[in-house]
Amino acid sequence: MNNSGALRAYSIARPGWLLENALTIMFLTLLCSPFQTTTLALTPQDDRGLLPPSSVDRSPVVTQIRRSLASGDLVGAQKEANDLIAHEPGNFEGYFWRGFLELQRENGYDAIRFLRRAEALQANVWVLKGLAVSYYTVRQFRLFTLKMNEALQKQPEDFSAYYYLGRYYLSDEVSDFYKAAEYLRKAIAHQPDHYRSYYYLGYCDEAIRKLDEGEQHYQQSIKLAQAAGTQFSLPYEGMSRLKLLQDKPGEALEYAKRAVELSPNAAGSHKALAKAYDALGRSADAIPEWEMTAKLDPTDSSPYFRLYRIYLASGNQEKAKAAYAKFKKLSSTY
Repeated sequence: MNNSGALRAYSIARPGWLLENALTIMFLTLLCSPFQTTTLALTPQDDRGLLPPSSVDRSPVVTQIRRSLASGDLVGAQKEANDLIAHEPGNFEGYFWRGFLELQRENGYDAIRFLRRAEALQANVWVLKGLAVSYYTVRQFRLFTLKMNEALQKQPEDFSAYYYLGRYYLSDEVSDFYKAAEYLRKAIAHQPDHYRSYYYLGYCDEAIRKLDEGEQHYQQSIKLAQAAGTQFSLPYEGMSRLKLLQDKPGEALEYAKRAVELSPNAAGSHKALAKAYDALGRSADAIPEWEMTAKLDPTDSSPYFRLYRIYLASGNQEKAKAAYAKFKKLSSTY
């Protein structure tokens, strides 16, 4: 994810092999701020509600498509979807699953093409939500909100449409935290165990400095994720940020360490740990965390600015100069 919050198209498959993070929308750090902003990004944790349940499948071919996707066999899934289109051209499912497959591949325009064909055959809630997500991936935000609201009108009890709209208003394309919170509360009302909704609601609280409420929602997200047996690092990152805002760097450090344990390859987790070490004055420990953050997210300039400040303070002019050069290059590019 880069500093401008560019979207990474997210997977939406309930089989869960790719889609668990369908809106990493994440808030990116404003250059050296303790707080972050996010963008709507679809990944494996956000898949709930985006695919129809298997109980409504019309064609037996869909069962095999689901199996292929679950095993990561995109080539097989494409062949099966193409066969379904060829043999049942009046069945929306072939076009729907082919569009979904293109979302997996981050091919937004191809996804739109197939999903619009599906919509022409049957504009059900699943097609509309998939089409909405596809429009988001190509930055057609008005069409995203239009189609997601159409899905909501068809199925007003659907938590996922509220969730995705909440994520959109939370994203750096809009940053309307009050409106985002309104949608996320509705998502929770319809799906009380959805730990991701609780995390992003806590994020809204953090953004408007309602820290007590934010902590409650982050802790609930942690509790629900644990109950679901899911390794979910984001609320630990959130708690670390909150503890820094409360001037409790020791507690921030413990939450950040847990975030890294859960997601060792997530730039955000290492960034939280680096900031906690910085707050404690432990520059020697912060340096490798900032370096890891930069490695995991090579488009983010903020780690290099932090490294520049650390090296400058320690009198290492050569390393400070190199870090600042990388910071300036990335800042101008992203």
